[in-house]
Amino acid sequence: MATEDVIKTYLKDTFENQNLSNCEVTVTGTNDQTEGFGSYITFAVVSGTAKDGTTKNINTAIKISRENLLKKYRKAYEREAYIYSTVFPRFTTFQKENKVKNIFTSFPKCYRIISDEKLFVEIVILEDLKKRGYVLYDRKKPLDLDHLKLVLREYGNFHAISFAFRHKKKEDFKKLVSNFDDVMIDIIDGSLAPMLRNTFQKVCGTLKEIDRPELYEICNDILVKGAGEAMKELLKVKEPQSAILHGDCWNNNFLYKYEQTGTPTEVAILDWQISRVHSPVVDLSYFMYSTSSKEQLQHFDELLEIYYNSFSTTVKELGCDPEELFSFSALKDHWKKYSLYGVFMLVFSLHVILSDKEELPSDFEGNEDGTDFSDVKITNRDEYIKRLVAVLSHYHKYSST
Repeated sequence: MATEDVIKTYLKDTFENQNLSNCEVTVTGTNDQTEGFGSYITFAVVSGTAKDGTTKNINTAIKISRENLLKKYRKAYEREAYIYSTVFPRFTTFQKENKVKNIFTSFPKCYRIISDEKLFVEIVILEDLKKRGYVLYDRKKPLDLDHLKLVLREYGNFHAISFAFRHKKKEDFKKLVSNFDDVMIDIIDGSLAPMLRNTFQKVCGTLKEIDRPELYEICNDILVKGAGEAMKELLKVKEPQSAILHGDCWNNNFLYKYEQTGTPTEVAILDWQISRVHSPVVDLSYFMYSTSSKEQLQHFDELLEIYYNSFSTTVKELGCDPEELFSFSALKDHWKKYSLYGVFMLVFSLHVILSDKEELPSDFEGNEDGTDFSDVKITNRDEYIKRLVAVLSHYHKYSST
């Protein structure tokens, strides 16, 4: 693992190569374990002298791979590095070439990516957006409509770039995603499959207890087939109407900035380690199902239209026809085909989302005593059942209509 001295050295080297001199580094803290299970995060301020002689302070968030996870899932760390180093710059250039007014920038600025073979560590040095007023939403609470709409607009914007890029630069897009194997499949084959089985068994038991046979049938069918295999089957579909996706769409991977009224005005999307190429609905269903309850899902049609309006606007700005590339009718068809992914992620994560900090494993692989995500206690059973039933009922309705 990278020590504090190693981190300081990397930070000084990074910014002294970016026109700062006499850099001093002050480590200011580390993340709460509930803010990220795949990496350690250290916060630091870099102070240096700019070319004009003024002192400049740069607030950074340094993501450092967990050694036990890097051994198994190196591709996940490499995927995030690739998104920051290659995909985002290529997308930005493409948007500028097409004179897009509002370029997609809803992600932290990346200063440097480091792969240290000697220390066996992957490091990503990012801007600390919390110092610019961005904050996490309470992961236990469903997002309200303002937050949902904001994220869906940004997803629409982001997904649209892939569709237009592929249409106008087919070979370039093919090359861009040539090594985009789905990281989640490796995770399923590693430690996720047994955790999925355990959580689906518990959910089936809960649905029996509350006498919801139509919802029990959905989950039991998955359990009989094998939750891990069913999830892999969905992810392995080669969908031609696809985009580069965010991948990890739960509450803790969004930072929000607010007006004085409390209305969110900006969002930053974090954690791109399981970014993949697939239907936009894989992102949308994971996001909406893991952050919503009945009250929010009652507005589903409106929310889907908000997403598509953003998607359509960006596609047009990029000189393409949204009806040709991905119509609203196609989006609704995709919801029927692929929204099961959101069910997988909701069943796997809801008890974690609602849990107290003290109940959580230290990382994705679990604790030394063998407990893992599937063993986390449900600390608010009423809320758990409410949200579980809301999502499964929604899936039951919209996957068959």
